[in-house]
Amino acid sequence: MRDAGFTLIEILVTLAVIAIVMGIAVVQLGESDGRVAGREAERLSLLLDAARDEAINGGRPLAWSTDGHGYQFWLQDDQNNWQVLSTQEEFRQRSLPEGLQITRQSTNLRQQPIGERIVFEPSGVNALFQLDMALGEQHWRVDGDVTGQVHATQVEADAGK
Repeated sequence: MRDAGFTLIEILVTLAVIAIVMGIAVVQLGESDGRVAGREAERLSLLLDAARDEAINGGRPLAWSTDGHGYQFWLQDDQNNWQVLSTQEEFRQRSLPEGLQITRQSTNLRQQPIGERIVFEPSGVNALFQLDMALGEQHWRVDGDVTGQVHATQVEADAGK
């Protein structure tokens, strides 16, 4: 006569099957390159909007720069020197997710080297700018107009060149 319950082998086999199913689900549910790039382009767009607002409300120029793999915000001090803006969590230095890069930067329709600052003036009148981001085959563009309004859009790989 067998006691009620499960043997150790039965429990281990069940746990192994559950682990395999969970592993497959995690792989299937991982974020795609398109979702990662889109999320980061939207985040950057919102942060640049906030930088424009902060420049207007604070009465001081605020700037943004990138090394292609991350970015940071700058505040102009009373001596017109740029200082890294580290006093506000919203404008802390950020790294882009692995593989995502800012590949191109232009201001006033002219390509600029990666690393040039994009400046948001307290007047609210700003230079046009465009940032191209890529992760794998996914390409996004972040555009800013003269009023500082910023928009992120997905672009076709061929259209981004």
